[in-house]
Amino acid sequence: MANIVLVHGAWHGAWCYRQTAAALRKMGHEVFTPTHTGVGERAHQAAESITLETHIRDVAGCIEAEEIKDIILVGHSYGGMVITGLADRMSDRIKALVYLDAFVPGHGESLIALLDKALEPPVAAQFISGFRGAASERNSGKTNPIPAEMFNVSAQNREWVDRRCVPQALATFEMPVLLSGKIENVRRRLYILADAWDPSPFRYFAKKYTGAPGWEVIKMTSGHDVMVDQPNELASAVAKLA
Repeated sequence: MANIVLVHGAWHGAWCYRQTAAALRKMGHEVFTPTHTGVGERAHQAAESITLETHIRDVAGCIEAEEIKDIILVGHSYGGMVITGLADRMSDRIKALVYLDAFVPGHGESLIALLDKALEPPVAAQFISGFRGAASERNSGKTNPIPAEMFNVSAQNREWVDRRCVPQALATFEMPVLLSGKIENVRRRLYILADAWDPSPFRYFAKKYTGAPGWEVIKMTSGHDVMVDQPNELASAVAKLA
């Protein structure tokens, strides 16, 4: 059985992996679902000063405290930024990386910089202005969640997702990830594209890594929050890496 760490995306928390984690545990896997500082059950810690580095250290702290190794590390959306930075520091503990409809940054790239690469200029500009416009002084430097409907979350789950998501510091999206190159020691990588919503920046990454050495790319017919709408199917896809 495998050790699996599920890393959530922006504005979410460990709550979004509730059913996926349950399905994986039923299969016999050890599953950990850390929540980033400032969101989920840690929303009371929200602050303008929280950065991508904060969230990388959050997950690293979970791994250190639980003394986990041979990890299948899964990152959803913004979580792709987090698991990339983490895998570069803890590559000796990571067995495989799973990018779940997620950003895959290179050295020195931020999420906002990747939006410019992955989307047509007018769409990227709309996304970025939305991020920065919402992070006014009145909102204490935090960005509001994108509505679940825009991500084509299923109708029965939209109210729950919108209710649980909370604002997140703009700095987490603007900070670049700094890599030493040790992430290349992680040889096995899976990219899961959620193929039922647009405009999706994640088609760019699925196309980029299709056929690349060490990468497998699969598609799931789902909106962006695969772990919410298709938890059992996601659990099966992740478990295959075990």
